[in-house]
Amino acid sequence: MDEHQLLALKPELDRFLDRFAPLFGRDENQVHARRFVQGLLHGGERRSIENIAQATSGGPVRSLQAFISTGAWSDGAILRQMRGAVLELLADDDAAWNAAETGFPKKGTKSVGVRRQYSGTLGRTDNCQVAVFADYCSAKGHTFLDRRLFLPEEWAGDGERREEAGVPAGVIFRTKPELALAMAADAVAEGVPFRWVGGDGVYGDSPTFVQGVRQLGKRYVLDSSADARVWTGEPRVIPPEERPRPRRGRPCTQPLVVGEAKRVDEVVAALPATAWRRLTVAEGSQGPRVYEYAELWAWFSEGGLPGPRERLLVRRSLGQEPELKYHRSHAPAEVPLSKLAQVRATRWTIEEDIQSAKGECGLDEYETRGWVGWHHHTALSMLALAFLVLQRVRLGGKSVADERAGGACPAGALAGGAGVGRRGDPAVVGVAPRAEPAGRRQSPQAEACRTAATRRKK
Repeated sequence: MDEHQLLALKPELDRFLDRFAPLFGRDENQVHARRFVQGLLHGGERRSIENIAQATSGGPVRSLQAFISTGAWSDGAILRQMRGAVLELLADDDAAWNAAETGFPKKGTKSVGVRRQYSGTLGRTDNCQVAVFADYCSAKGHTFLDRRLFLPEEWAGDGERREEAGVPAGVIFRTKPELALAMAADAVAEGVPFRWVGGDGVYGDSPTFVQGVRQLGKRYVLDSSADARVWTGEPRVIPPEERPRPRRGRPCTQPLVVGEAKRVDEVVAALPATAWRRLTVAEGSQGPRVYEYAELWAWFSEGGLPGPRERLLVRRSLGQEPELKYHRSHAPAEVPLSKLAQVRATRWTIEEDIQSAKGECGLDEYETRGWVGWHHHTALSMLALAFLVLQRVRLGGKSVADERAGGACPAGALAGGAGVGRRGDPAVVGVAPRAEPAGRRQSPQAEACRTAATRRKK
């Protein structure tokens, strides 16, 4: 956003930041916070601290650097207040909570958590930091709620590196699914209203994550890998104490599962043609985007043992070489397939939030190496994105519901999806929001704010 547009929106930005100002402590910190968020929204070639200071008349660069890198203010308190502001406008009991990780390319070995690791952002293994983000998606809009920096095992066990980067003593190694589950649990504890949890195969293939979500009382629609193992008939589990005692050696200590588990893709390959039905999931520029869906009851292997009965969902494209996507959900049978397809389609929102935060709010343009600096910078970037989102909602910008396929019925008004275990109706049914966006593009939140700023200038 250019200087004139940002200036036109400054009164709204100041009012938005007023509710956060006391959390930054002394007056100097409050001024730095306002200038830094304003600088993140200002954009420019590079949102370095020096550039932000110059663009906002922010005073000495070192003072602003200290505010980010070592400032005595709580990013956690800022994000809690931000969630409250977001929920005032977006709260919905049927909302979806989505998890996804993103990478931050880095050079050297000093930045906290950096190592050679896979990054979906880069599409390869490279030297980077990785963080897990959580977003909130309701019919009214979507934005970030929380994030966690992934600290690899070699970092967690290296006292010298931890001390140099300022990693708190209580921080231990956690997998990405464990980090996501902790954020979901925090959201539940804070009373954030949502019904659904979404994520890719990193989370759908994690017994820790799926079991934890079930314990939280939430429903999930998660991706599954093709090589995940499932039983299509309820397997029998023999407890260790009921297994025959061997003639020699120690008694059995592990349960025995009777029945063979098969790969998900093998199970799907054996489905009859009548198992598939067509659903329109979005209205694209070239017309309706149509996929074929199938579903069946299955018991997913969770650490070698069968989990509870749930639904294996399959989405198939219509091309000559169809692409298959596998999902799992423990939603009960009365929830139609159309609703599950709709929930799965909200996954694009967290990808858009990541793109918007990086493109419009400088999420990935930090220069600090330490733990505190990373958390301070990302908290303020998330705060800037929340401002754009809430401005868009207040100004009457399109909601998630408005962005669904043109003329598509809401999920609750549909004629019902194919029932689990029975032959599906081959009719085409419109159900879900638009498909995930491809590549970085202009943020609709920022566009709404630009439009409002243009109106004010006139």
